[in-house]
Formats: sequence, structure tokens, C-alpha cells
Amino acid sequence: MNPYEDPDQPPPESGPGVGLGPSGFRTAEELDAAGLTRDMDMTGIVVTLQRREDMLLLEFRFQGLQRTGLGAQQRLVTKAADQPGFLLVRMPPQATLEEATPLTSPSTAVKQAWFADLSSLSLRVPPGASIPLTAAGLLNWAELATDSARLECVWGLGLTPQTPEQVVWLHAAEPVTGPTGAVGIWHTRLALPPAASGPPGTPSRLPVPVKPAEVVNDTEGFMSSLSAGDRRAIGASMARRPALAQDLTFSPLGANVDLTGNWLGLANTTVIMYRHESVGGRDSTVDVLKRGYLLPFGFPALITTQTERRLDHGLVRTSVLTVLQPDVTYQDVAALPNAGRGFPFTRVRLNGPLSADVIDATDPLTDVGFWVRGPGMPDGRLRFSLTAEDRRGHPVAFTAPLVFVNGDRAHGDLSAALAAFNTQAEKTDLPASGRLELAPATGADPESTTVDVAVLRIGAVRSSASQTDLEKAGRLAALPELLSVDARIPALDAVAERGATRDDGAARKDDAGQEDDAARAAVHTLLLDKTYVKDGLAASRQVYAQLKTRVPVAPPVTASGGIAKLDLPVTGLSSATGLIGGDLAKLKSGTFDPVSFFTPSPDPPASGPPPPFPTRLLGFVDLTKLVPPVSVPPAGAGDGTDVPRMATKVLRRQDKPPHAVETTLTWHPKLTPTRAGPLKTTADTALDLRCVTLMNLDGSGPPVTEVRGELSRFTLSFAGVLDVDFQRIAFTSKSGTTTSLDVKVGKVGFSGQLKFLDELRQYLPSIANGPRINVDTDGIDVGYTLAVPSVGMGVLLLQNLALSASVRLPFNGDPVEATFAVSSREHPFLATVSLFGGGGFLALTVNTGEVVRLEGQVEFGAAVALNLGVASGSVSVTAGVYVRLDKKASSIKGFLRAYGELDVLGIVNISVEFYLGLEFQPPKTLYGYAFVTVRVRVAFFSESVTMKLERSFSGGNDPSFALAFPSAQPWRDRCAAFAPME
Repeated sequence: MNPYEDPDQPPPESGPGVGLGPSGFRTAEELDAAGLTRDMDMTGIVVTLQRREDMLLLEFRFQGLQRTGLGAQQRLVTKAADQPGFLLVRMPPQATLEEATPLTSPSTAVKQAWFADLSSLSLRVPPGASIPLTAAGLLNWAELATDSARLECVWGLGLTPQTPEQVVWLHAAEPVTGPTGAVGIWHTRLALPPAASGPPGTPSRLPVPVKPAEVVNDTEGFMSSLSAGDRRAIGASMARRPALAQDLTFSPLGANVDLTGNWLGLANTTVIMYRHESVGGRDSTVDVLKRGYLLPFGFPALITTQTERRLDHGLVRTSVLTVLQPDVTYQDVAALPNAGRGFPFTRVRLNGPLSADVIDATDPLTDVGFWVRGPGMPDGRLRFSLTAEDRRGHPVAFTAPLVFVNGDRAHGDLSAALAAFNTQAEKTDLPASGRLELAPATGADPESTTVDVAVLRIGAVRSSASQTDLEKAGRLAALPELLSVDARIPALDAVAERGATRDDGAARKDDAGQEDDAARAAVHTLLLDKTYVKDGLAASRQVYAQLKTRVPVAPPVTASGGIAKLDLPVTGLSSATGLIGGDLAKLKSGTFDPVSFFTPSPDPPASGPPPPFPTRLLGFVDLTKLVPPVSVPPAGAGDGTDVPRMATKVLRRQDKPPHAVETTLTWHPKLTPTRAGPLKTTADTALDLRCVTLMNLDGSGPPVTEVRGELSRFTLSFAGVLDVDFQRIAFTSKSGTTTSLDVKVGKVGFSGQLKFLDELRQYLPSIANGPRINVDTDGIDVGYTLAVPSVGMGVLLLQNLALSASVRLPFNGDPVEATFAVSSREHPFLATVSLFGGGGFLALTVNTGEVVRLEGQVEFGAAVALNLGVASGSVSVTAGVYVRLDKKASSIKGFLRAYGELDVLGIVNISVEFYLGLEFQPPKTLYGYAFVTVRVRVAFFSESVTMKLERSFSGGNDPSFALAFPSAQPWRDRCAAFAPME
């Protein structure tokens, strides 16, 4: 005997023959001595049986048994006459987990391997029975009934017979020698007892039903015949229907296994077929057929995994995915939630691959499945080609990675898995192409809610059907959901502000780095509106989608007739009005408020002029303050009366694809009667805007725009000095043609400091009766000039008098300017009375409540002449003032000119000219210059002399105290100069 103390350590090598090694005793004699006086309780005693000839190695433990007798008479008997005992047998590891390599890249490198745990079985010793405590007696357990077993002949999968008490163990008690003298390795085989109809004493050849005793959840970290998920799924299937073991033979070198599992027809399982063959504890062939579904669309699929041993590469593994049903619809049990509003497709078809080599279980999604991986993919995930159809039959083609959900988890609670899936799906762009109807169209155009898709992001939601119904229908307990879509919106591209950016913040540029009309066809990220998805279009006031990043839509003033500038941050899409902006929550609550719909006005700066209003009328009036809030019905305000309508119409020729998109912007709101700065509106004031943009879908040219804008029945007060009643300002513009303007003015009246000119209003003609109209790229000038004929009455003469008025309507959004003038610099008026005379001009330009520019000049003087025949002479004195005031620079000039001339018989001529000029130069400089010129002409000879003088007088700044009093003494002297205070 060869005793050892530690039951968890293998015994040391023994001498020849068979040995029994009891634990807790150093020698067999100590064991015999312990049993001389009493029967020995064998609980806790471990006996190791090893035999060199046939490599036998077993470990025995005892429960409810005691040892009696000495020497060869030693026996094991039950401790209680009425209670059974148990003989526990432990065998060395029977399986090896070896690293496998994919078939596409087999490797001859050294592979990793793990040994299985010990296999054990418990044999029931009937009450009163005894067993010889010898090698032969312990090996003769075939006569004992099996109570339980944990047989890890497959790594990580402990098996036990379905009915342990009905199986037998077949093995030899003594070494078996062959004809050649070779000794066979000891082994024992699990079998069924002899059939009643079979030969007596012959065990049955029927397979032994086995079920799982334990499933090891360890993750090996390398590819093997069975993954941890496979073992769990096989164990779950075995628990419901036993596998059949055609061969389970255990030996010191490992087990021979021939195991088959058939779970076809068994609902709610992952593995439906399983075949495992191994020799000497090493796998030779392992086949696994798994059933599941492809998330998020729910395609039923199978994964066939085959592992086989090759002499040159060891274990080589292949996994083939086969899609059973590549076309799914969503109805009945699989009906989409919220009537399908969250996923606007009715059918999804998987084009391919329908069968592909995949790598499974290496990219798990929680514990329900894994991302299907395939060789050659950038991120390792296999991309499937799919086509989805919307309600109108539009096909959308896209590619997507899919998740294989195990069949046993496919119909239960997938909440945690769906949350993990959606987290990744939000960041996974699925390249797509086609047109998609996001919501039912409610207008006349059936394509008004259809967009050109570039990218899809698809998540999943839980199915509301019961698990039983899902199992019967064979459907996944999850349904697809559209998280977001990147789409091209021609209506938005046609009216988007130039210089706008994409959703990623980058400016759209052409190849030369410049913004280009073709490049403006950007991709915008859309999210289905939650209110629409949950309750429908009526609850959301026809709003069905939101833009992830608002897009500024600020057409140039020429695109709104030069009358109004609409600055609209587009934030969503409406089936009734097309593009919508501002606060969608307020609009969906049933209120259209221009203040929240359009871009809000910025806060005025601490200093300097206030910035222009983003949305303005005539360049200077905040349009959002003139349009009152209105209620929006559930059907939406789709006629463009209260809410701006930007509708899209797809143009197509008969039986041909769409070739262009027509976007129409219409708005004719009711304006509030009010006084906003210089603008006065009444109940009859009306605004009408219409802009039609045609964009070719092939990008053959820039959008073609035709615009009409009209503002009627309003009054403008220019700087408080002139009131003009406008009957209409109408503007029509079309790409490639000349802009046309129709302006009709009613009553014109002066006010304020120019009220005295109101008597002359009959001389100011109606602009509609022949005004001058000048159109350029910056704006339109409309004006009229009335020239007064020369008037002579006695000594009074009035010449070159002209009265003019003009209005400028800029296209860049600047305020409207009005200019009033008396004569002009080029043609000043002249007035003389006897020997006194003068002249000048005056021009005043005003806009919204302020003087923009004032320019004028006045000259006055006297002249006298005397002719005596022999000699003649003349003297004149002239003085004048020129004033120019504007925002950029101001100038004030004054001059005095005196001239005298004497002529004698035309032979001698003497003249003297004196000129004095003064000019104020900002900030504190007065510049003066003067000259005297004397000219003398005698017959044919003449000479002149000029003397000049220039002076500048600068006011400067007052000196600081430090400069005036650099030390204390000057300050004391100054104080001493004043009388003392009493």
C-alpha cells in the first residue's frame, strides 16, 4: 500500500503492481493498527487505486461506510443496518479544451489547452451489504446502483444519466492482455442494462440518455469547439430533452465520446442539433446547430458551427450563418407599435448574404446574443445588404450589421439588450439610398413628406406581444425603430442661407474651397417627433420630424421682394406647412408665435447702434412684433395665411423618375394696426410674400427663383419731417430677368420742422405718374424733381430753383432712405436783388428716425461796376458757408472773396483778388488759408504776383495737474495769490 495525506494531490508513484493508498496514514500497518480494536469509520478517508500495467488511476471516498476485518478479510460495510452507504469514485480529467483556429486562417502554432475538472460518480451500497476492501472489490462497482454522477467528458459540461439508477458500468477488474502481449488501458463504459428481450448478461447497445449536471460558466478567452454560450445553450436544451450518448467511455487518458442532441421542434431553444465526438479526451468532431433571430429586424436564422481535427492544423472551426426567412413584414403579432409611426417601413428584405462564413460569440451583446462578425470587415462586424419599403412602396437600400439573438432568449424580456443595442445603434451610420416617406402626406402633394435618404440609424424597441404568442408565431420579442435619418431636403437646400453649415459644423465648399450651389445640397439629420410617433399628426399639429441641428434660412431681401426679410431657423418639418422653425413645443401646443418661430432679435449693445432685426419689414421694422400670435388647429395651418408655408412638390415626367423639386414659400399674414418707428399700419395693411424655387435633382445648375412681394396700404414717416402714404409697393424678381417694381404713392405731407413746405405738396408728384426709377444691384431709387422756371420781378431775379424728393429701397436689408433737396451742388439756385445776390443748395437724407446726411451751401455778396468811357472798373465781395454732416465725417467751411478790377482804354488792366478760407477739421483744429493776387497787363505784356498764408489753430486738451504743477512750490505760489479765507 502507498498512503498519502492530502486528498487533493495525486499520489506519488507506487511500486509495481496494484496499490491502495489510504489517506491519513503513513503506512498500511498504521491503518491495520487503527482497526484492531474497533471498526473504522471510513468517512473522510480517501483511497487511491493505481495500477501501472493498465494505467489505472481512481480515487475512492466513502460515506456511511466503515471498515471491518484485517488483512485480506477487510471489508466495507454500511454503518447502519437499515441505511445505505455510498461509494464515491473520482476519475482524472476526461476532456481537454483546445484552442481552435478559423478555417479561413488555420494555424500550426502551439495552441492553448485547458484540462477539465475531475469526473465523479456516487454508487449506492445497499443496507447490510459489504464490499471487499481490495482493488478487485472496489472495481466491482458494476453490481452497485449509480446514485448520481458528474461526468465532465465534454469540457465545461458536466453530464449525468437521465436515470442514474438504471445504468451500468462495464469494465474489467483485472488488466486485459491482448494476443500480442500488450496490456490495454483500463476503461469503463456507461451503458444501459441488458434488455429483457436480449441475450442474458449482454448490455444494451441503445444510447444512454444524459442530461446536464453542471455547466461551467468560465470564459476560456480563445476559440474552441464550444464557446461558453454554446455550453450554456446545450445544457439548457439537454435539461428539457436529454441527449443520447452512443458511447461514453472513461479512461485514465480521457474519455471517448459519441454524443448527439436533437431538439428540433422544441420551442424557445437556441441549440437544436448537437453532435460531439472525441477520443482520449480530445475532440475530433463537434457540430452545433443554433437557432435564433437577427436583431433588429427579426429574420429567423441558423448558425451551423463545425469543428474538426486535422493532422496539420489541429482543431479547425467554421461557422456558417443561414437566413431562413429573408423577407419580413410587421403585422399581427409582430405589428409595429404606434401604428408604425416610429418605423416608417412595412417590409424589410435581406438581400445578402443569405449564407456566409461568420465568427460568432466573440462580440457579445449582453447575455442574449452577439454581433455577427465576418472576415474582412473593417470593424469585424459583417455587413448585410437590405432593402426596406415604406408605406408608398419606395425602396430604400442600405447596409447594416446585425445581432444574432439566441433562440432561448428571443421571446423573453430583452430590455437590457435593447438598451445596449440602441446605445451602439445611435452611433452607427447605415449608408442608404432611396426616398423615404417619414409620415403620411396631408397636402395635395403626395411626396411632400418624402426625403432623399443618405444615412439611417435603426434601433429596436420591445414587442408588446406576449411570450407565448411570440413563440407560437416564431417572432422576435423586439421590433425595429428609426432613431434618426440623414436626408437631403431639396426644399431646405433651395432656401437655406448661403454660408450655412452642415450638421457637423463645417461649411459647405466646392473643390476650390468656395461655397457652391451644388455643394449646398447638404445632408441634414432628422429625428421623428416624439409627439407624432406617440399620438399622430393631429396631436403634433402636423409636425412629424425635428432637425438635430437647426438650419438658418435667411433668403436675401431680393428673395422676399425687397420688402421683408425672413430669418427662420428651421427646426422641423410639417406635413401641412413644410419647413417650420423656432420653438416646436409652442407650435405643437397649438400656438403660432412669430417671436418664437423666427430668429429672435438680439439684445441691444451697451454702446453703439443697435443691430438690425433678423426678421424685418422694409429693412427697419421688427416684423415679429407686427404679426400677432394665432391658434393652430390640429389639422395645421397649411394655406400660408397665418403660418409661413414652405411646401415641396416633386416634378416628374410621365413614367420617368423625378427630375426637379419645386419649393413654394407663401405667407400673407394679418398685421397688427400699430405704429412701429416710422411705419404706421392699419387694419387694411396687408403683406403678401410668395417665392417659388425650382431645383434640378441632377445638380445641373443653381436653383431658379421667382419671387413676388407686396406691402399695401401703409404710411412711412421719414425722420418726422415727411409722411408718405403708400398704396402699394410690389416687387417681382425672377432669375435671369430684370427686376420689376410697382410703387404707388398716395398722399405726401410734410411735418415737423418742414411743415412749412406742406403748402408745396401739390408740386410733389405721385410716383405712379412718372417718377424716375433706377435699379441696381444694391437697391431701387424712386424719385422726382420739379424745376421752377426763372422768375423776374423788377430788381428781383430767381434762377435754377428746383425741388426734389427720392426714396431708396435697399436690397441688403438696410433701412429705407428718403432724400429731400433744394437745387443741387452742380446746379445751385441763384437770387439777385439790385446789386446784391446769392445762391446755394440744400440736401437732407433721413431714414428711421435719424438724419443720415445733411449737405448745404449758401453764398451771398454784392457787386458794383462803373464805366466812364475812357476807363471802367468793378468791385465785388462774396462770402459763403458750406456744411456737410454725416455719420462718417463732418465738414464746415467758410470763405470771403473780394475782387477789384480797373481798365484804361483796354491798354492797361489792373486787378486785385483777395481770398480767405476757414475750415474746421475734427477733432479740435481750425485751419485757415489766405492769398492775395495782383495782376497787371500793359498792352501785350502781363505779370501777376500771389502771396499766400496758412495757419492752424488747435484747441488741444487741458493740461493735467501733474503737468501744471510739477512740484509743490508752484501750487503754494498759486494758493498764496488768493486772499485768505476768513
